[in-house]
Amino acid sequence: MVARRRQRYTIVGIDPGTTLGLAMLDLDGKPIEVFSSKNCSFSDAIRRIVSCGTPLIVASDVTPTPSMVKKISKVFSSHIHELKECLSTEEKIALTKGEGYEYRNVHERDALAACLHAFKRYRKKFAQVRKKTPPGVDVEEVKAQVIKGVSISAAIKGVIQAREVEEGDDINSNGTGIKSGRGEEGEGGKWVESEDIQLLRRAVRAKERDIAALKELNAALKAQLDAKELEIQELQARIASIRSRSRRELEEQEEIKRRDKEIKRLRREIRDKEAENEELRRVIEELKWGKAIKGSDMRRMKRIKVIRAFNREVIQEVERRYGFKHGDVVFLEDGSGGGGNTAALLAKKGVSVVIYGKPMSHFAVETFLESGIPTFSVDEIPVMVRGDFAFVDAHMLNELVVKWRREKEREEKILLSIG
Repeated sequence: MVARRRQRYTIVGIDPGTTLGLAMLDLDGKPIEVFSSKNCSFSDAIRRIVSCGTPLIVASDVTPTPSMVKKISKVFSSHIHELKECLSTEEKIALTKGEGYEYRNVHERDALAACLHAFKRYRKKFAQVRKKTPPGVDVEEVKAQVIKGVSISAAIKGVIQAREVEEGDDINSNGTGIKSGRGEEGEGGKWVESEDIQLLRRAVRAKERDIAALKELNAALKAQLDAKELEIQELQARIASIRSRSRRELEEQEEIKRRDKEIKRLRREIRDKEAENEELRRVIEELKWGKAIKGSDMRRMKRIKVIRAFNREVIQEVERRYGFKHGDVVFLEDGSGGGGNTAALLAKKGVSVVIYGKPMSHFAVETFLESGIPTFSVDEIPVMVRGDFAFVDAHMLNELVVKWRREKEREEKILLSIG
């Protein structure tokens, strides 16, 4: 038995996305509801659609049809309104321009335009149905059958037969009533049912309508359940993807930590090797120099520190690498860069003698003199440079220092006698 439909049929337009747009029309093209919501779930969309009726046609404004629209169509076994090409903005504005078609944003406009485009395609067919359907026959049900592929005449016949079965009017081949239950024969030989049987028939029909309504409610609940199951599957897939991504990220972080630790270890090893190589280079240089002087007496050679340039940064770098101690002799390769302050800085380090290559400024010489530090040029005492160190003849250096001090004492005595 086909039960009487309790909900109206609808045409549903859907604009899927982060913000979902929904629009529902009845089969006369009148808007039932236009709705939009951000982060609307699939099951929420199903509930919204069910609350407005039974979707006969679902549509979107783009092609190919979005997967969400296909899923909703599958849930309700609805017909999909396929497009040959996506609706342009101009077409959507023209479709939704009519009176009564109101929307708040582009998502609602696109959904409304989709179902209006679908209605426009079936409008002539719906008009034919309305024209051919006899009075008293459910036009909406006929339209629904036609959309499902049934011809208009066959749809009308099927709806009439369903109504007659529902009402209990079982007709035999000769047009007389089927005798059943207790009753009496009326005029013309027709069987007239008793009042009790008629009451029972009405009660049965009422129960059948209740059963049909329950079946319809059950179908709607099943549609919501299917939608929930789809949503659960999607969420489970997302959770699995997030877990997999998180696991990969943790593995990558652990690998990065391991590599950073290895890099630090290798850098320490490189620094140690560089220091070792530097010391080996120094030894090699000394050996080369020793070979060059061959038969010379190494005990007479004094090793002194080399300062490449006469400025604060270079002096501090030499101190950091080799340190200064009281009585050190240093060789300034280029003495032209420093002044009185730089000379004072070097004097504070405990330097006892300064040998220079390029001449020093007058201020630097005066500062060293005031500090009691003798200064000699490479013209006065030869210097052999090997890496960060140089070598001078210790005997010659001592003679120069003694001579310098005598001259200084003589000058001081002359100054005192004058004074």
